[in-house]
Amino acid sequence: MNFKITSRDFKFFMIGVFAMFIFVIIYDWDDFEKGFKTGYNKGMQIEKTE
Repeated sequence: MNFKITSRDFKFFMIGVFAMFIFVIIYDWDDFEKGFKTGYNKGMQIEKTE
């Protein structure tokens, strides 16, 4: 089988992936926000050594 993937196919695939990512963020906003804040706060607690 020989498939030819065009730039149009790739663009529509990436638009679909992006749309699903946005949909999941909107659908699970509470979990996303809680996880983001937890990760951000853990990152701020790391000591910086220079």
